[in-house]
Amino acid sequence: MKKENLIVILCGVIFLAIGLVITFNILENREYKSNDISASISDNKTSNKVTNNTVSNEENKVSEDNTVSDEMKEFKDTIKDNTTINKDKVNEEINKKKEQVIDNSNKNSISTSNKDSNIITYSANDEKVINSLNETLNKVKSNVSDSNFLDSAKGIFISVVDFLFYDGSINGVTFDELTDNGKKKVLEIASSIDSAIENKFPGYKDAISAKASNAFNKASEIIKDGAKDLNDFAREKLGEDNYQSIIDAKDELIYYTKNAINFIGDVSSSLWSSAKDKLNNWYQNFKNNN
Repeated sequence: MKKENLIVILCGVIFLAIGLVITFNILENREYKSNDISASISDNKTSNKVTNNTVSNEENKVSEDNTVSDEMKEFKDTIKDNTTINKDKVNEEINKKKEQVIDNSNKNSISTSNKDSNIITYSANDEKVINSLNETLNKVKSNVSDSNFLDSAKGIFISVVDFLFYDGSINGVTFDELTDNGKKKVLEIASSIDSAIENKFPGYKDAISAKASNAFNKASEIIKDGAKDLNDFAREKLGEDNYQSIIDAKDELIYYTKNAINFIGDVSSSLWSSAKDKLNNWYQNFKNNN
């Protein structure tokens, strides 16, 4: 009896142990499942977070791309605007330069035209007298200032006065046969001759003739005025008294003009070859016609 009870008790213990094992396994399986579910949920959350982050990043990237695109567009527009502005400025500068070139060309053309219009021309008769008087001027300047040349210098000025005031001729040409340009140039050279002689022999005109010294000084003034402005030259400004005093002194003056032959060229003098009445008639006709 004891043996059977022991067996029963043993069997009960075994069954109890088995039941405990089974119960433990069931509980353990449940815990695993719970953990798996939690892990799954956690993984889903992580996945969702990653997905959300990815989506957010993509959205941010898209936003950034849009921002960059807008900025690039603005930059391109700015470059385009600046290019347009710079192009306009360049075109404006080019147009200004063209206008300046055209303006300068016109000015140069006008200047050239003015220069052409200011070119002084001389006739053949002008050239004959101008060349002869220029040679005389050079000889006066280069000659030694001595007593021998003084007489020649006086004769040179007397011959110039004869040519300008008494219808004398140089190389076959009279003063009235010159053009206005020729007359102006001749008066300029005549004034230079007078000044060159005066520099060598100050007051030389006073020593030409006691009778005509005033007349020669007056003639010198008229010549200088005419050299500055041709309209200021007029024979009648010499005055009748001065005009006559030179005629009256002609015999005295011939001596000096003979000494000037080598300095003034081919001179033909109405003053020396004509009678006083003829000269007076010529002078009166000149005054009446002017």
